Amino acid sequence: MRMKRFFLFFLIAGIALAAMSAYQYWTRPGSGDVAPGFSLPTLEGETVALAAYAGRPVLLHFWASWCGPCVHEFPSLIRLQRDYGDLAVLAIAEDGSDSSGVARFAQRLRPPFPLLIDRDQAVADLYQSYGVPESILIDRQGRIAWRGSGAVDWQSPEALQHIDALIQAPVSATPSMK
Repeated sequence: MRMKRFFLFFLIAGIALAAMSAYQYWTRPGSGDVAPGFSLPTLEGETVALAAYAGRPVLLHFWASWCGPCVHEFPSLIRLQRDYGDLAVLAIAEDGSDSSGVARFAQRLRPPFPLLIDRDQAVADLYQSYGVPESILIDRQGRIAWRGSGAVDWQSPEALQHIDALIQAPVSATPSMK
């Protein structure tokens, strides 16, 4: 009898945990939602705010210097930024309080976009980003247009289709970015 209760307890706990996870996943900011505003420091100590990019398409890219797929994906992001100058790429490092890996990475690759430091994962929490790499495309009106988990080949036809749609979309008179 005790074993049945033990099993039943863990079954109910597992179902509750799965339900809470599913709820968080399905209620996180997604396509059509206004992109939550934020400000983060760069490696150099400057502050970058998402609101500064109002009216421009933006690619938020959550990554970490210790993440193999993130490191592998980065040259593709750099080429994307060079090919699509109107697109603002903001790389948000999720390395925690130690940004030395990000600094070494920046020194080696010299990306043409800001590397933002999310020391306490506040922006990752704001966007409910549950892993790296994760990318979020924001349209000119400040709304999330696409969200994807995992490494992306930013020169692939599928990725470029998303980017081209953002670039070619008309500019709204009132961007809604916070």
